[in-house]
Amino acid sequence: MAQRELEKSIPVDELKQEFGLKRKPSSSLFKAIDEEKRIYPGYFTNVIRMENGKRIIEPMRYRVRPNGSKEEIPSKFNVFNARIDALEKRKTWSPLFMRNHGIFVFSKFFEWVEKDGKKQLINFYPRNKEMMWAPCLWDSWQSKNGKFSFKSFAIITNEPAPEVESMGHDRCPIFLDEQYFDDWLSPEKEKIGEIYEILNQTEMVTYQYSWV
Repeated sequence: MAQRELEKSIPVDELKQEFGLKRKPSSSLFKAIDEEKRIYPGYFTNVIRMENGKRIIEPMRYRVRPNGSKEEIPSKFNVFNARIDALEKRKTWSPLFMRNHGIFVFSKFFEWVEKDGKKQLINFYPRNKEMMWAPCLWDSWQSKNGKFSFKSFAIITNEPAPEVESMGHDRCPIFLDEQYFDDWLSPEKEKIGEIYEILNQTEMVTYQYSWV
């Protein structure tokens, strides 16, 4: 990633100013997938979006940085999962909904749940399917002096599947029905009610789990 190479050539104090950070960064601001192929908030991965009527794949950060924001949103706020019932209400999502739609492809998702009185990490994955595809919203951001720019995204979530809820988690990524990919990626061609119908047309799967 060219941005990562540019980052290496700039003093830490300047990076702090460019990105509007409270503290000096202690590691790269352009983190990639780790050795176990997990994506954490703040890491970059590939997202599908539509451009000029064609699907393209582009690296985006998993945690939205709103366009025009002078500072990073504090880590205590969840700007990497967008609740379906907040797409029009929350100011982070409303400018993106019906405009900047994407799809994130993954094989499993990880959550912290309580087990034996302690928080433990669990992963969920669909039975009889190797991959999942979640609808997402994305935004574009450019740094103060224009040296850095990137896109970032948030996965849209809904109420959990029964097997996810039974293990103690209250949200779940939407598993979009594959036949609606192009409709979701081209919201300008659809009415808002039709887009919500698409989000509710999910793949029919049963989730399995394993402890990490």
